[in-house]
Amino acid sequence: MEKIRSQTPSQKTERFSPREQLMLTGLMMQSVMTLIDVSMFNVAVPTIQDEFGLPVDTVSLVVAIRYLPRLGLMPIYGVIGDRLGKKRTYLVGLIIFLIGSLIGLFSPTLTWLVVGRFFQGMGDASLPLSMALITDAFAKERRGRALGVWNSAAPAGSMIGPVLGGFLIEAFGWKSIFIVVIAGSTIAWFSIHRLVPTPPRNASEQSNFDWTGATGLMILATSFLMATTTSSVVPFGSLLNYVFWAFTAFGLLILIVNAKRNPTPLISFDEAKNPRLILPAIAVNFRMIAHTGTGFLLVLYLTNVFGKSPSAVGTFILFYSLSVMIGVPLGGMLADRWISRKAGSFGLSILAAGMLWLWLLQPQSRYLNLLPGMILGGLGAGLCLVSFTKEAVASLGEEKVGLASGIYNMLRFTGASISTPILGLILADAYENHAGAEFVPEPYRFGFQILTITTVVGILIAALIPSPPSVAKSDAKESP
Repeated sequence: MEKIRSQTPSQKTERFSPREQLMLTGLMMQSVMTLIDVSMFNVAVPTIQDEFGLPVDTVSLVVAIRYLPRLGLMPIYGVIGDRLGKKRTYLVGLIIFLIGSLIGLFSPTLTWLVVGRFFQGMGDASLPLSMALITDAFAKERRGRALGVWNSAAPAGSMIGPVLGGFLIEAFGWKSIFIVVIAGSTIAWFSIHRLVPTPPRNASEQSNFDWTGATGLMILATSFLMATTTSSVVPFGSLLNYVFWAFTAFGLLILIVNAKRNPTPLISFDEAKNPRLILPAIAVNFRMIAHTGTGFLLVLYLTNVFGKSPSAVGTFILFYSLSVMIGVPLGGMLADRWISRKAGSFGLSILAAGMLWLWLLQPQSRYLNLLPGMILGGLGAGLCLVSFTKEAVASLGEEKVGLASGIYNMLRFTGASISTPILGLILADAYENHAGAEFVPEPYRFGFQILTITTVVGILIAALIPSPPSVAKSDAKESP
């Protein structure tokens, strides 16, 4: 690890060394598999909905349930990784993900499918440790490029997943998508085990884990998601919904009291008030609402309005995924040249333009007219991602990289968690009030209107991100 950090200035501008390339390859593999799984499952949504006879708001909950355990566990994985070893902790999470995938493959009922996706989410929560491993290993001047390469793996998975999933679903049924995930993740586990270096354990910190803070965070995150994403089975304003909100407040109270009394809390007031961590995380949260919501809406739009088959839907969504894949490495280069506020706002503006196009499409438009909005949206979603990630992960210093990446991704995936249930409620309301509404464009266009407004809010948040200390000092020296 130290060999990578001791590079000379001339080396920092060269291409990645063979050792660095191998490490990035190992870490990218599971990122690819995670997004292949997500995108294949999205294509399978109409098939699962038909097989189990689910209303659209309930099937949106099946999609979102995977994110339920991720939010509370992400910072916990980060802290455990900082203290017990990032690589070791990441590999444990990957095993949990594989267990969930096996449950999904052999699930005899909808309940078992939900349980499997819940376990996948528990394992998925360790994924941000990849960013922490990269941040540890690469010099500051090369970190943005390395994160850009790693982030480009995700849209590669999103590009492969819809096409592969569409053909698998038509040929072998929707459960076959889990076979690909299990095989790929098993290869990824052994690749990470062999290719990624193991940093030394910090024995002095192993006994300091804040279980009270971890418990409070789990209660807060889980209860909040239960309150906001289960409205198809637990309506807003019902007694159980109020119970979820009460537990949300209770979890927050535990965190506040613990931060005051514990000398080494899981999340301190300093971290909660750090604008270089919190503002990029909130901004990327709005990006995730639009990004996740776009995939959900497009699958139903193409299936219900245009009557496309799973393979045709997967192939068409490829254009959106390809656009994200192109945008991410470009965003990595911008992240190394521009401050996060500028690079992030630029990417979100392009994403907003794509959402606006999809919102304003005329009802009689052909399905090919979706393409400009999809391409703009994908490019924007990719361009803004690395700048927010780089800023947030570095915000707490090198000794807390795991915690920073955990908090950042917890807030980031809050958007992914609430996006599909909210859109599912909107579509369900339209279907209920207007017969045949699922077969006309209007409900989906209204969904894209919501995503347009959401992205604009993200732009406003991104504009508030402060400059890094080095840039701020440089500006101060130049001012008269």
